[in-house]
Amino acid sequence: MTTSAQELHERLHQAYRLPRGPARFAALDAVFRHADAAGDVSFAFNARMNAISDFHHGGDPTRAFLAFSWCLSVFDRQPEVVGEHHAHSLLWDFKWIVWALPQFPDIPLERTMAVLDDMQRRYQLAGHSLHAVHQHRWLVAHHVGDMAAAQEAYDRMLTAKRDGLSDCASCVPSGQVRHLTSLGRHTEAIEVGEPFKRGGCSEQPQWMLSELLTPYLRTGRFDEAVEAHREGYRRIRDDRHHLDNLAQHLLFCGLTGNLARGLELVERHLSWLERPSSPYAAMEFAASAALVLGRLGAAGRGDLTVSRRSDDGTRRWESTVAEVRDELAGQAREWAARFDVRNGNRHQSDRIEARMSAEPVVEKLPLTVLAGRTTNVAHPAVAALVERVAELTVAGDDAGAARARLEVAYALRDAGRREDAAEAAEEATRTLDRAGLREDAIRARYLLWELYRGHHHHHRAAARAVLRELSQVERMPEGLPPLAEILEQAGESSYGDEGVSYLVAAADRHHAAADPEAELRVLSKALHRLAYAATKDLAWTVLSRVDALTAVTDPPAERASGNDLAAARLLAAADRPAEAIARLDAALERLGPTDLADLRIDALLRRSRLRLRAGEPALAEADARRVLTENADGYGWAAGRELARALRAQGRDREAAEVLAAQDIDPADLDDDEDDDY
Repeated sequence: MTTSAQELHERLHQAYRLPRGPARFAALDAVFRHADAAGDVSFAFNARMNAISDFHHGGDPTRAFLAFSWCLSVFDRQPEVVGEHHAHSLLWDFKWIVWALPQFPDIPLERTMAVLDDMQRRYQLAGHSLHAVHQHRWLVAHHVGDMAAAQEAYDRMLTAKRDGLSDCASCVPSGQVRHLTSLGRHTEAIEVGEPFKRGGCSEQPQWMLSELLTPYLRTGRFDEAVEAHREGYRRIRDDRHHLDNLAQHLLFCGLTGNLARGLELVERHLSWLERPSSPYAAMEFAASAALVLGRLGAAGRGDLTVSRRSDDGTRRWESTVAEVRDELAGQAREWAARFDVRNGNRHQSDRIEARMSAEPVVEKLPLTVLAGRTTNVAHPAVAALVERVAELTVAGDDAGAARARLEVAYALRDAGRREDAAEAAEEATRTLDRAGLREDAIRARYLLWELYRGHHHHHRAAARAVLRELSQVERMPEGLPPLAEILEQAGESSYGDEGVSYLVAAADRHHAAADPEAELRVLSKALHRLAYAATKDLAWTVLSRVDALTAVTDPPAERASGNDLAAARLLAAADRPAEAIARLDAALERLGPTDLADLRIDALLRRSRLRLRAGEPALAEADARRVLTENADGYGWAAGRELARALRAQGRDREAAEVLAAQDIDPADLDDDEDDDY
């Protein structure tokens, strides 16, 4: 039995409800299979084309290869299926494919060159500049160590005209910085890259900041290097797509004496090697990690514990620094050897060996306030606390030093230095955990939650992670808000399904504490959010709980009637207009003739719209006229539009025209449902 077009669209919609990653990608694979089985080439093409970007930016280039190859084949066989937009997108996606192909040693170099030649042929046929083609010929030559060919392609790129298929104004210089750095032209690399380190496309500024790390270090511009690491790493710490850039930040730690910081990065990202974005990225990370761990071993700390976990989080275990160093060095060498066999030289092996044995550029370059980093903002209390941490550490008082680190984090927060405070709180959390100070570690995590929540864009994944840890706490320490309040904060600062799930979890906590008023208050927020969530799976459960609690708590009229309006919106969206109208009836009955005028008018307008949809234009007319009677100045346009619609539905076109003229409404607005909830 084949899948219908409607079922295919629903399956695709369900796939994109999942977070980007393995679950979504597996669901998309299933959509493609069903579309192919149904013979719906147009749907299958559009679905794959839209997924290529998701696969590329989600760190799964193998799936991007497969989807791109399929779409390119359809483009050649059935060009009528492909619109102009997708024809341009296919040419753009060639760049992603050529960027990724060399990163897989099992893909013959001849195949990559054939794809490059095909890319050039298609660009020329379409009348495009070869700027992007030269850029990607440089990339491949640079990867295999053919510096003469790389320089030739690089020079051609610089002289070629940019056009709509060129990478963005920041991405092209990022590649230039990598080329110049590999030639030891560090000052020139900074001159090229520095104007573009503030932003650009979705890849920037994190890519540029990563590329500038080595040039900054090699030219002694240490302050700029620290800021590039702090800002760049913060932007990529939760993105597998940037595993190779993460390797540059690990290398930076190894070259600047920041071995504790490097160990932290190894522990945080080591599990990504189970599912790396590419073998090349895995090799880069493993080699940089081996440098950091090797230097720790040389300093007599090879027996330090490395906390490990599986990528899916189901297993946890420990190894020593020396053990993990040997493991990663072996992996890096193995990958490099495979690339060399494919490439026909020792370029990758030589490069990786040099990285793993690199000498430090500076003995110690402080990254954080706790590590001794100075800033332009003087704060005596912070300085005194940092000194206290050092004193306690020298005295061997690990517990006291861990608590003092948390005090530093609080002081930095109070001084308005939130990013510094987050770094100090992260370090405090780790040391409090090691010291077994559970309550103080919980306090540090709550502080992190506060700080992450204030900078949600950069710390979204970190905020989720610390919230998961807080959710395991049975009872919060004295002075901290209860977990239900924290979950409610999370719900209010999150969007869509995620925000609803946090609010429901907070309501569950209130239910367990036998606090029905608080449970209803939080569920009311969830009910209003559900109208705009991508999935309504929780809607009817939440609505049922709200109704039951309303019956026993006697909430204020504003909350109860607001819930009725939210319920009506959900019911209308589920094509249950009669029930939706009944909810609006209940809301209006609760409000009375004079209470909460704006809320009552909102209910009347919504009921008018629904009554017209239900085939009751006379009743819809009555609701619209009530609004005009009560507040024509504030709601004349909205009520006039509903009234004109109702009059037209009754065949009273002349009266409808008079209403439109009186309220200055364009007749075309009667057919515009863009702003209508239902």
